[in-house]
Amino acid sequence: MSALLRSLHASRRFFTRHTSDPIHRAIYGAASLSMGVRIAGLGLSYVANVLLSRLLGLAGYGQYAIVLSWVLVLMLPAKAGFDNSALRYSSIYFERGESGALRGFIRLATASVVVVSLIMGGALLVAGPLFIRADPKALIWAGLMVLPFALLALYSVMLRTARRVVAAQFYEQMLRPILIVAGVGAAALAGLRLTASSAMMITCVAAYGALFMLLFHFLRIFRHGRLAPPDYEPWRQWLSVSVPLLIMGVLQELLNQIDIILLGALADARQAALFSASWRLASLIPFALVALATMAGPMIASAFDRGATADLRSISRFVARVGFAFALVGSLLVLLTGKWLLGIFGAEFVRGFPVLSVLLVGGIVNAFTGIVSYFMTLTGHERQAVVIFVGALVVSVALNVLLIPHFGAVGAATASSAALIAYNLVMLIYVRRAIGIDASALSLAPRPGR
Repeated sequence: MSALLRSLHASRRFFTRHTSDPIHRAIYGAASLSMGVRIAGLGLSYVANVLLSRLLGLAGYGQYAIVLSWVLVLMLPAKAGFDNSALRYSSIYFERGESGALRGFIRLATASVVVVSLIMGGALLVAGPLFIRADPKALIWAGLMVLPFALLALYSVMLRTARRVVAAQFYEQMLRPILIVAGVGAAALAGLRLTASSAMMITCVAAYGALFMLLFHFLRIFRHGRLAPPDYEPWRQWLSVSVPLLIMGVLQELLNQIDIILLGALADARQAALFSASWRLASLIPFALVALATMAGPMIASAFDRGATADLRSISRFVARVGFAFALVGSLLVLLTGKWLLGIFGAEFVRGFPVLSVLLVGGIVNAFTGIVSYFMTLTGHERQAVVIFVGALVVSVALNVLLIPHFGAVGAATASSAALIAYNLVMLIYVRRAIGIDASALSLAPRPGR
């Protein structure tokens, strides 16, 4: 009992100390809302994937995961980099009150995303059957899904910069899985046999439904009467930043999806299913860090624009330490309950526990380094970030090709964690040298002269 009381007192002192600063309170307040939405969203996503895995079986769920991975990869070029540049420019324009530039940015970003999404979706429809081993009907629905996924991501970021923390995550992370669960449940009640293609159809319809509701909310906030006429004068600057951010986003999502894609090519759908289920559980580890970043990202962009280095250090220290503390606790809980959690997907999925264990290592290091990628992309170092991500992707592909034929999903998990650790540590070193900020949980003192 005394040990428990000491732990509670220590926790209270920790949060009292770290929320006494106004910046910390702002991040903590927004992150609390964000974590509530994300917890609900993750729970709903977990329910949706459990339903799909049980109704599709190991092989069917593996096919579904492989095709969905291609959608998520193609969604990155479809966003044209504007989701990342929106985090910078929309935050700055809101703070400066430059509504004309904001309106111009929104229009250019939307038009670009729609055009590129249609191209990417069409490419998947035409070329997909040539190199993806899946039902052609599933690929049709996948091609149609690129557009709503890309626009959901873009408008969600815009809502974040407008400080609509709950709305920014609700439609993509909660409403979409709710609609998937409803669709799968309706199919089951109707006695329909679920296949990979019908599961993709349900996922596609859910994405369009979530997008429609998000657009309704978005237009209420960014309605024309509140904004000045659109100003397109900075369009060259927007594109010059969005292009490297687009490349970086593609590389980052490739790092997230390449393991499943290569498992589908070098192993089989069963190994891809084991990895997919384990990856979903391991993604819980940086949960708090991502929630904190929801508010911290726009604040970093604004602070850097003002030249407020002390604010940048304060944001970095708070986010990294709180995020890492949650990651350590979360890793222990997932490790202790991992077999049971995997078993919910189906009895065969318990074999993925070694995969989960390896992925947890990468998740812990990722949380330790804090939101180091934000400090690169929001402070003008996006080109250097691209180089780092290219190196990490090379490492990931090489290790996957080397390990998957011998170790299957465990080899893919090893490659994934190795690449994740590599690029986070390299970015950590670069940010400390270039900006003078230690973005990790250690939060070391500034370099001399900074």
